[in-house]
Amino acid sequence: MPTLNADQLRAFSSRIFKALNVPKEDAELVSNLLVEANLTGFDSHGVIRIPIYARGIKMGAVKPGADIKIIRETPSTAVIDGGWNLGQVVAKYAMNVCIEKARNSVIGLVTAKNSQHAGRLNTYAEMAMAQNMIGIASVNSASYVAPFGGKTKQLGTNPLCFAIPSGKEPPMILDMATSVWARGKIMVHLARGEELPEEIFMDPDGNSTTDPSWYTKGGVLRNLGGEIAGYKGFGLSLLVEILTGALTEGGVSNSEEYRSRPFYGGNGIFMMAIDVAQITELDQFKKRVDNLLSSVKNSATAPGYNEVLIPGEPERRKKAKRLKEGIFIEDKTWGDLTSLATELNVKIPN
Repeated sequence: MPTLNADQLRAFSSRIFKALNVPKEDAELVSNLLVEANLTGFDSHGVIRIPIYARGIKMGAVKPGADIKIIRETPSTAVIDGGWNLGQVVAKYAMNVCIEKARNSVIGLVTAKNSQHAGRLNTYAEMAMAQNMIGIASVNSASYVAPFGGKTKQLGTNPLCFAIPSGKEPPMILDMATSVWARGKIMVHLARGEELPEEIFMDPDGNSTTDPSWYTKGGVLRNLGGEIAGYKGFGLSLLVEILTGALTEGGVSNSEEYRSRPFYGGNGIFMMAIDVAQITELDQFKKRVDNLLSSVKNSATAPGYNEVLIPGEPERRKKAKRLKEGIFIEDKTWGDLTSLATELNVKIPN
């Protein structure tokens, strides 16, 4: 059960991708973003994904270095074909286009299809936020979530992300699945041999289970909100499917068009950037956001809670901790990584 520092893990990951013939710049980008996910506590979107990406590359479903093309555009919109390149590469390209469109037209809206797994969405929304824009990003994914009241896989975990610029207060960055958990968290619990919390997962018959081994035997995730308010997560998930599957022409998660593709069918991508300064005075907007966040954060706490945390704050704290203490890699994930490295003749960190 090794614990590696971030630089070690980035370098190791990058060597693996380069050995898989991923262009150097792209290998470093994907490695940086995977390790960033580990640093912020999202091990589900971290280096545990590398063997999966490698399998896709080796079978030809993921095409490193493929051309990314704008196939339709207006002054404020663009439609992108990712060529089945690595999702992080496609998503970064798409958000750069989105930001440029917003500079010219107040709002930029970009969709992308034929993209593999893009990882955590906060990266792309924060690209817009760094330009004093509101960043919005969403993707669909392989169906692994039952509709509210159902028990079969119909929807992806279908995350939504919003990044909001602020002034003196740390920014609000909301990056959330519309299922009660991301699918990768089940993978992490399975790799660590840990039971799941109640009301997260169902067996194929629709019965609640805490056994992560159902991941490989037809288990199904619940919607955000669980048994009581899962209709809210269900509605959001359907919205994401429409924006990222129907609108992008990439296919919704439960369609034959999506499911017939090799290697999970990839991510349909929907992004928006809103140039705040072209709508309202930027400093005043930031002050209003600051006042909102400060007031909420300083509100009285309920019994059992010590403080109110703004979205994005737990991730910043986790990153500071892991930068200091290192990133723990469970035995199964480390075994998968080192086996892949040995196969590719890549040096393994001591």
